[in-house]
Amino acid sequence: MFKILGLFFQKIIDLVGAALNFLVTILPASPFQFVQGSGFGDIVSKINYFIPVYEFLAIIQAWLLAIAVYYLYSIFARWMKAIQ
Repeated sequence: MFKILGLFFQKIIDLVGAALNFLVTILPASPFQFVQGSGFGDIVSKINYFIPVYEFLAIIQAWLLAIAVYYLYSIFARWMKAIQ
């Protein structure tokens, strides 16, 4: 019984592995190949002269990290029954 169950799960794992392998083969080696070949980098540098995009991204990243730490702390505190 367990041998059949093991073979069944092995086939499922093999199918998932084959599907993931197929997905990896159809994706490009670098997701930025399209951007490197186009003039997108020049456009972003010109926009960044007037609007500090990279600074905005850094601020958003710090804000998201702070919110994630808060939620993780609240989950841990609820688990420890420190807060309601």
